[in-house]
Amino acid sequence: MQIVHVNLKTHKLKEMKQFYEQVLGFSIEAETPNSFQITLGKSSIEFNDRDVAGEPYYHFACDIPSNQFVEAKKWILGRTNLLTENGEDEISFAFLNAKSFYFEDASGNIIEFIARLEDNPASNQPFSIKSIQKLSEMSLVVHDKMPVANLLITNRIVARNDSEVTSTSSLAFMSDNKTKVYLLLANPNRKWLFSEKKSKVFPIDITLDSGINLGVNNENEFYIDD
Repeated sequence: MQIVHVNLKTHKLKEMKQFYEQVLGFSIEAETPNSFQITLGKSSIEFNDRDVAGEPYYHFACDIPSNQFVEAKKWILGRTNLLTENGEDEISFAFLNAKSFYFEDASGNIIEFIARLEDNPASNQPFSIKSIQKLSEMSLVVHDKMPVANLLITNRIVARNDSEVTSTSSLAFMSDNKTKVYLLLANPNRKWLFSEKKSKVFPIDITLDSGINLGVNNENEFYIDD
């Protein structure tokens, strides 16, 4: 499973374009009066303010080369601040053999750069925004994750390592178990790591390489089309 494209809402379109273009150095791939699009390796994101309600924010993770965690961290620190948790600005995940750090963009999205030490290809080029390999995690916050999990499983998007999704678990990593790419299925009010923000339901559109389109519509209801 690969995340090909994501459409996210923003209440600060002008500030977001400035952040991604001028602070991080992305090229704007497409632009309208209400949106702009950037490319992150194999994936793309469109930010738009059409019919935006409230102040939406999301969590997503970007894969970076397995050998460039320290270099990438220094690169981001030269452009913006890192988020911290218990005084630390990075974290190791033993069960993933991975390391991550986090920062926010102009809309308050929680962005994670993750080096999967056994899975992400290494690079011998200096780290730049072009070093991002793909979106490997995208938050999917819904009002009731159990029926959504069942719909995803019907479409062969299952919990990591075929584990059981339960109503008491705060987060479910949903994938095809062939790639280290996940939809982070969560109910509202789960605290995001390295942030004081809690998960909330906001509209989102996600396109997978299988041709499946899924997300949350403007009425904050989950949908899936294949």
